[in-house]
Amino acid sequence: MGRYIKLGYEGIELELPVHALYIYRDTEQLLSNIVPLITEGVEHKEKCIFIGKKEDCKVLKKKFKTGITILGDGIGAGDFLPWLKSEYGKLGKSYQGLRIFLESEKEFLHYEDIIDDFHTQPDLKLFLLCQYKIDEVDTSQMLDILKTHPYVFVEHLLKPNCFYSRVKHRIWLDPLTGIFNRRYFENQLSKELQRASRYTHPLSILFLDIDQFKKVNDEFGHQRGDQVLQELCQILERCLRSVDVVARYGGDEFIALLPETKKTYAKKTAERILKSIKNYDFFKGNLKVRELAVSIGVAAFPEDAGGTYELIKKADTALYQAKREGGGKVVACT
Repeated sequence: MGRYIKLGYEGIELELPVHALYIYRDTEQLLSNIVPLITEGVEHKEKCIFIGKKEDCKVLKKKFKTGITILGDGIGAGDFLPWLKSEYGKLGKSYQGLRIFLESEKEFLHYEDIIDDFHTQPDLKLFLLCQYKIDEVDTSQMLDILKTHPYVFVEHLLKPNCFYSRVKHRIWLDPLTGIFNRRYFENQLSKELQRASRYTHPLSILFLDIDQFKKVNDEFGHQRGDQVLQELCQILERCLRSVDVVARYGGDEFIALLPETKKTYAKKTAERILKSIKNYDFFKGNLKVRELAVSIGVAAFPEDAGGTYELIKKADTALYQAKREGGGKVVACT
């Protein structure tokens, strides 16, 4: 089985397994939007299973006849993961994958780890869509739903007539800040380096670290420290272009990929980030801390390094040179 599948009206290609969330107003809206996905699954020789209300099951059974498996009795939240593993385990060779459409109940709000067990299986082709009726959950429960379905968020309510308007891969995201993680960054850097080498284009990266971040946690607590990291990410995203990639590398370290960017321009971008962070009030007027200081290291392809990890190491070395010089500054690799 392949690792990718195309879904939805936009033809978005997703790496599997995929865990999706769909919020709908009424049965007509629900059926009109999942029927194309079921049709895609049937055409792609993927086994499609619908678990939901009997009236919806009846409509889908009539439309697809033998092309879909219908479970009108539902499956309890506690039994869902064993059932899912069993269904995938007995999937016949004639099927290219598994699509499950689940009309979710409130008990399914806290099963974030359901798909995680499957990430270690390289041949998996699984798509799970969980659906919530908007008038059956209150605001606090809706927030819980959005937090526990971070794989793909289907914003049908915000963008009518388009099944996907925003796609997120949880496997690529940092859970605290919501930006990309180290794994995604290194994957993208490798791809961009290949492209830059092929077309002899420049490329730069920025490695950023908060100076004395431990003091922030000690002085204000870890909750405030987490908020600082989240706000810092917002500043980074505002200072960078849409084609740039910013990621949390670990702890209070962040890294940014700037395609088609020479070192001189990358350094200017780093200085702009430095200024924006310096002028931002992370501590809401608290006089104990005047400002947050960061250090940034800059490295570029091809002059500094030609490989993924070599380039990161060069930027890391420049970063710690900035720290040795007192922090709160930008140092470019020489």
